[in-house]
Amino acid sequence: MTSVGIIGSGISGVQLALRLQQLGIAATVYSTQDIDQLKSGRPRNFPARFAPTQERERRLGVSAWDFPDAQVHHWSISVHIDGPALAFPARLAPPSSVVDFRLYLPHLLGEFVERGGTLDVGEPAVEDVARRHDLTVVANGSRSLRELFPPVPERSPHTTPQRILCSGLYFGIDEAVPHSLDIHFLPGIGEILRLPFFSPAGRVDVLAFEAVPGGPLETVSHLDADADPGAFHRAVLDLVATYAPSLRERIDTGDFALISPGEVAQGGITPVVRRGWARLADGRCALAIGDAWITNDPLTAQGANLGSHSAFALAELVSTARGPYDEEFCRSASAALWEHARHVVEWSNAFLDAPAPHVSALFAQAAADRRVADAFVSGFHDPVAMWRTLSSEEGVASFVAACRSGTPAEPSPVGPHPTGPRQR
Repeated sequence: MTSVGIIGSGISGVQLALRLQQLGIAATVYSTQDIDQLKSGRPRNFPARFAPTQERERRLGVSAWDFPDAQVHHWSISVHIDGPALAFPARLAPPSSVVDFRLYLPHLLGEFVERGGTLDVGEPAVEDVARRHDLTVVANGSRSLRELFPPVPERSPHTTPQRILCSGLYFGIDEAVPHSLDIHFLPGIGEILRLPFFSPAGRVDVLAFEAVPGGPLETVSHLDADADPGAFHRAVLDLVATYAPSLRERIDTGDFALISPGEVAQGGITPVVRRGWARLADGRCALAIGDAWITNDPLTAQGANLGSHSAFALAELVSTARGPYDEEFCRSASAALWEHARHVVEWSNAFLDAPAPHVSALFAQAAADRRVADAFVSGFHDPVAMWRTLSSEEGVASFVAACRSGTPAEPSPVGPHPTGPRQR
């Protein structure tokens, strides 16, 4: 009987384990934390899971957050280019799901174990795992494991963080529209986001700064929120007042605070694509997915969704394989997964640069026509199709025309060059 060892208990690893379990393939999850430990600690990310990921969760039988306090139904977008901000609302249909991974991952892993899956808590060497299983999959993005999979330069245009992040969970922020997200694009400076989030404390708000390195938003990323909470909160409020005044108006200074000490994540993330497989010392091979393979900047919220897609796609490849799970399988499986992932990577990298003229024009069209706005925002459910559309002036023109006619646009074919919604 085929046996798969999965190193890592993030969304990629756990969804892969659950899907293999459904397909009748034995899987063992190797995690550095047990289920109770996954429920604790600082927040590491603030994922939004779009409709395709939620549908995969329903197929797995692990969907548990289909209620308004864990959903985003609307976006409010402000683009600060020249003069007054260009602002427009949009409806996200279906809604995204926003659940703290300290709730999400223990639930999924608990379901895996309850259904008979094996959880091994510890840090075994990859070679030891490989000796126990027909296939080893690394879904853990820790530094020691990433070293197995070197960066691929032609797929990794950045070698340093393109944003310095400061994201936290807060009380004291009101919504202009219930169950909505606010995003302020500040070209050359970064982005400020606010979104509802379902956390261990219930419904709270994420307030996030994505700072262009060296810019004015970066300052809060270097403040110690635990050492001097008052100074940290004042600095946050000053930045919001300066760069997103409409959001500042909805913050109650008396109630505004992190939901508890430590509920903040700070630092830089370098977008990178690593080689998707590794040959081990004994000749066996390991396959990479999730953060071990690809790290995207969180601005477009595609990390968890790409991880889920890759997990399901890999499970199907494993279940239909006719030969051994050797180097040839790992190479071909990684190549197959890249056919989807490459568009997500290009889409995510493009959003880190100043908007191309045809994308600025699209924002103007969205501000003038709600149909365009709704279609643009709902396109975040399908970054592959939206990248095909937004990567050229012709694609945008076709997209806008289709929105106005009520006819769904066929995505433009991907061109041979990486010109995208934001110029590099």
